[in-house]
Formats: sequence, C-alpha cells, structure tokens
Amino acid sequence: MPPELFLDRFMKPLSDCARAPAVDFSKLGSVSTVRDISEALIRVVEKHKVCPTLRLFITKVKKRQVEGLSSSRNGRRDGHAYGAETTLLDSQVELCPPVVARTQRRPRRVARTKRGLAEYHDFATADLGFAVLCSQDEDPFFDPKSAPEVGNTVQGCATHAPPADATPGVLASGSALRELPNGASQERYALERNTAGAAATRSRLEAYASANFARQHRRFLFQVVIIGGQARFLRWDRSGCIVSARFSVIHTPHLADFLWRFDHMDSQQRGWDSTATLATHVETKLFEDAVRDFIGAAKASAGRKHVIREVPNAEQTLDSTDTYPTWKICVAHEDTHEVTDLVVRRPFAGHRAMFGRATRAYLALDLTTSRLVFLKDSWRVDDRRWVRPEFRTYQELRSHDIPFIPYPMYGGDVRDLDGTVQETLGQVLVAERNDWHVGTARLNGHVHHRLVQDIAYRLDSVRDERELMQAIHDALIALDRAYKELGLIHRDISSLNIMLSGDGKCLLSDWDHAGTLDQRARGVGTFQFMSTRMLISDGAEINEHVDDLESLFWVLLYIALARFAIPWDDMPFDVFAVPGPGGWHEAGEDKRYHLYDSESYNGRFKSDAFAQLLEDLEEPWGDYQLVLTDGEPTSSDLPCTPKQLKMAEAVKHPSFWIDKLADAIRRYDAEQVEAAARPPPNPLTLGPYALLAWAALRPRDSPPASGAANARVGVKRGAPIADEDAENTLEEHSPPGAADAPRRSKRLKTMHGHS
Repeated sequence: MPPELFLDRFMKPLSDCARAPAVDFSKLGSVSTVRDISEALIRVVEKHKVCPTLRLFITKVKKRQVEGLSSSRNGRRDGHAYGAETTLLDSQVELCPPVVARTQRRPRRVARTKRGLAEYHDFATADLGFAVLCSQDEDPFFDPKSAPEVGNTVQGCATHAPPADATPGVLASGSALRELPNGASQERYALERNTAGAAATRSRLEAYASANFARQHRRFLFQVVIIGGQARFLRWDRSGCIVSARFSVIHTPHLADFLWRFDHMDSQQRGWDSTATLATHVETKLFEDAVRDFIGAAKASAGRKHVIREVPNAEQTLDSTDTYPTWKICVAHEDTHEVTDLVVRRPFAGHRAMFGRATRAYLALDLTTSRLVFLKDSWRVDDRRWVRPEFRTYQELRSHDIPFIPYPMYGGDVRDLDGTVQETLGQVLVAERNDWHVGTARLNGHVHHRLVQDIAYRLDSVRDERELMQAIHDALIALDRAYKELGLIHRDISSLNIMLSGDGKCLLSDWDHAGTLDQRARGVGTFQFMSTRMLISDGAEINEHVDDLESLFWVLLYIALARFAIPWDDMPFDVFAVPGPGGWHEAGEDKRYHLYDSESYNGRFKSDAFAQLLEDLEEPWGDYQLVLTDGEPTSSDLPCTPKQLKMAEAVKHPSFWIDKLADAIRRYDAEQVEAAARPPPNPLTLGPYALLAWAALRPRDSPPASGAANARVGVKRGAPIADEDAENTLEEHSPPGAADAPRRSKRLKTMHGHS
C-alpha cells in the first residue's frame, strides 16, 4: 500500500492546525549500525517533539525473555499439502524489537544520556515497535519498481537527492508501484523477497508481532521498519499483514506524519482491545491465590482414593518470566449484555500462530463469584456459509437439551466499548482489489469471540478403560442427538475436544467448526484424527456425519495406546503422524491399510474386554473402506460380499457403535467382578517372566502419570508430533503416558545396619 494511503486509511486524520512538525531524519542515512541508527532515531524524535506523549527507548532483553522459534505450517497449495519451516541461524528470536515506544507517564525535563536511552522491555505498556535494519539486503519485502529516489543501496538513498525529472506523484508517495515494466500485471510480482537476510527479517517481524498478540490483548498492531534512510509501515491483524511501500524518511514527511498521528490516537485506535485493562495489585493477588489453591488441591490428592484431576500446564498460568502481564477482561453475555470481569495472565494452551483463529485457553478468576473458570478466547472465521458462531451453536444445543455438552455461562462476539464488533480488516482490503494489491490470495475474515465455561479436563486424564469407553459412548450419543434434532455435524473430533468433568462425565466441546449439511465445508478437522475418506481425498470431500464417527474411533485408539497399552514393538502410532512427503493422501492410505490388516490386541491390554472392543471396532471400519474403494483403479477385482455391504451401511449409524460400546462396558464390568473374586497370585511361586507380567498387569491405585513422567515411559515408536502453529493440526498430542509400572533405578541402593 502506498504510505500516504496507509496513513489516511489506518491513522486518525488531523485538522490543518495540528500538522506534524518538520523533522530532519538525515542522520539516519549517515550511520550504519543498528545501535547508531536507533540512537539517532530517538534523538531526532525527542528533539523535534514529534510524539511528546510517547517515550522511545532501546530495548534491553533479559535472558529469560528469549524463546526458541520453530515455525512450521501445514497448508494447501494447488491441491497438495505442503510444509514450510523457517528457523533463524541461532534458532532464537528476541521477543522485543530494537526500539520500542511506550506511553510516557510524565514529561521528561532533563536530557537523556546515552545510557539512559536503553530500558528493559515491558509488554504491559509497549505500544509501537521499530525494527532497525542496516542493509537493504535485509529488507523483507519487494517493490516491483522503486521510486526514483530509492537507490541501489541504503546509504546512496540517504545521501543523494531525487533526480530532477522525477514525477510529482512518485515524490509524494516515495514509491511507484503502479508503474510496472512492460505493462506487466501487478499479480506477477511477489511481495516477499527470497534472500536469506530478508527471510530472517520476516521471521523476526512475525516473532515481534506474535509476542505482542500473545502477551497483550489486541485487535491489531502497528510496526515501523527502518532501513537506513528508508522505512516501511506494517499493520498486523489475525487475517494478514498490510505492508506499505518503501519510502525515504529524508525526502518525504511520512515517518514524522505517522508518529504525530500515532501520538494523537487513543489506545483503541492504536490497536488495543478496549475490553482489557491491566489488573490492580489486589486483583492480581486474588488471581494468584486462586490458581495456587487450585493446583495445590490437585497435587495434594495424588495417591488418595478420590484423585482431583489436573489441568495440563496449569502452572504456566502463573508465568514467572515477567513477560505476561495480568489483565482484567470484561466479558459480556451476547443475549443479556450483562458484563462480568475476569482476571487472566498467561494461557495454559493455545496456538502460537500469528494468523488464523489463534485460540487461547485461560484459567480465569471470575471476580463476581470469586471462583476459577475456563475462558476460551479465539478469532472465529467470519463465513456464515459454512460455519456459525460457537456461542450460538451452544445456545441451540441447550435449547434442544442435547446431553454431554459443556454449556457456556456467558460469552459471544467481542464488542468494543463503542459497540463495534472486533473484526479483522485484511480481507476487506483484499476484496477491494486495489491497484496496489500484490497477489491473488483470498483472506478469511475473523471475528473476536469469547466463551466462559466451567473447568473441564482432557480425555487422557481418564482413570481406567471403563471411563474411556463411557466417554466415547456418551460422545456418540451427543453426536447422534445433535445430528437428528439440529442437523449439526461437529467436524472437528479430536482427543482435545472430548473433555471430562471433575467426576469423569463426557463433555463434547469445541463446536466452533460445527455446521449443517447446508453449511458445507471441505477438509475441516484435526489432521491426526481425520477420517480416512477425508485424508485420501486430500481434503476435497465434504464433511459428513460418518466422518465424525470414524474420528471418534481414532480418538479411542489413540488414548488406548497411549494410556493403557503394554508397550510392544511397532505400535501403530504412525497412523497419527504429521503429513509426510506424500501429504494427506499418504496419511489416509496408512490409516486404510491399518484397518485392512487389523492388529490383534489380545495380550496388549490388561483388560481382555477392552482389547476385544478395539478389534470389534476395527473390523467394521475395514469393511467400510473396502466398499468405498470398490471400483477404484487400485481396488481388487473381487466384489464386496453382502455382509461387507451390510456392515458398511451399518457403520454410518451411531446406534451401531453405541451398542458395541455398551456391550463392551458390560463385559468389562463382569471381568472386573470376576477378577475381584479371584485370589491374587503369590509372587513367590511365580517364575521370572510370570513375575514381570504380574507386575505389569497388577492393578494400581496411583493416579495417571504426569506429563513429565509420561514422556519418560512413552511408547517405543514415536507418537504424533503436533504442529503448534498450524490451524488444523494438533498442538498437544504427545502420548499422555502409558499405564505400565514406574521405572526403577538402575542402581539398587541398600542400607546396612550398624551394630
């Protein structure tokens, strides 16, 4: 976007009497290091008082504020899956840009020394970031045709005046994006440069923006990129990033105008979420005490008869790195408009991707009831053709008394204090098809959405096989009722979307991807648990009700292997792996072949009834796949038998699976009664191999292993590794742990008494 259009579109217009002062930025072109450019920028801004209410400083970053960056995404291009990974040379990115502007609480009356220009970064007050580059090779973006005053090098641009034959229009904007060579189309030119320095700069810019969105509550964010005597403006939101054309800070007033306008904008116009404010010391203390009591109660119950379930990464909520401020958020009920204040700090789960839904899960303190609740903060896709607001979906489910659903207490689309809905802007600019627009990509619009519910627990916290079977049984009932009464398909069944209440009851959550058959969607879901049909079609098929049922089977198999299986060689965790070179299609074939060649789970689990259930579920799904592939070029010449055809039709009905789960639960209960009546074996009479088997299979009263212990006693083959930045991949699907006996020390320590 041309810089003058950027200012008029995104910055508050000012009257003629409030014009920006004239600023001489020529010193920026005469220095060559990042430190010197940063100091010169701060000196010039303070000298000319171009933003008197802001304080610019060079950031000092503590070691604990440095995080590793491993950015990878799974997307779609030309009908094929692809993955891209960008990692800086040192695999670390500082979370803070070199220069930051924050609100100045009181005017400074003394000149700042060279040492006084540097301060520690504070995410609670950081308003604007400046990325400082000293080489044009590091410029992350490409202008199809530069303005006449933009030379081949940064220093040349800073020291040479524009030529006399430059057109006025080019001088005004600092760039001539509309003047393409040989009349070529703008869409032929890529925006991102492909050099190593440019890619590293883009990674840093995205890391800066992502860190701000993760630690602050924002609608959008401005950035300034200083490239010697040139600059660019950036505006980030969850739909995309708007980049201005590169312009000269010496020969154009754009940088001074930007800082002057930014100084006259309020916090909402600067991109802050008006519903979030910094919590007071009293509110912060109440929040910390409530979270510590919650975590302490769960840890204190370990080893007792009634174990309190734990929320994974709950300790992360009390982040001690000082980079996550404590916020008070006003959440309004969409129907009643009643407002409730919540106190939050760091989310215990969520996606770190800059673009997309950016779902974050918080432990929040409800100041009205003084109890902890669960807050889901996300940017839902704004496309009513295939998806609906999640709060509205829950309202419909509640009105029809659909069981096993976690109904929210309050929530809905987030509105600013002036009543406007918080939504992204990038998709609007793309749809306008401006002559400065580069590329043909279509961006999804996103709307800020919040839900507040009671705290629930992950499915891998089940205490035994029976609780797992009961949860899957109840989830089937919820899917069946929602489809029959409302025509709703969940479309995103995963092990993280089937939750448990404190007493172990199933709660089928995350209906943000749900829709009816009229709201058709392709390739929606969590990759590891997608149905075979969806994967083999490379996401081209439309989600159907039977796909939810198959996803439930994969969830059951995953938790069974990770929690209750006795580890063996070649455990089938590869069917949950992230996409390989063959993409989605290859992953779908792996699942299909697994169903064709069903494994025998006899002896793999402590419960024979549970092992038999897995075999009974795999066989019908194998027949279903045979019927689906009948007639394909890769299928066998043998036609499907009437039994297989009948079975393939039966698997489409939830009642078929509900009956199988109910029978398995009854067999499991009878098995437990029989085992309780049988006297325990005497370990002294067992041989060495029988003794090991008895130790592995004997019942235990200890609670499920923690996340750290699970990593130590995991399976031999790699469990699925999640992509934390992708929108349709799983973020926390490492094996939740196995139920085998605790590891024993390699060194046997003995104590000898002294006479």
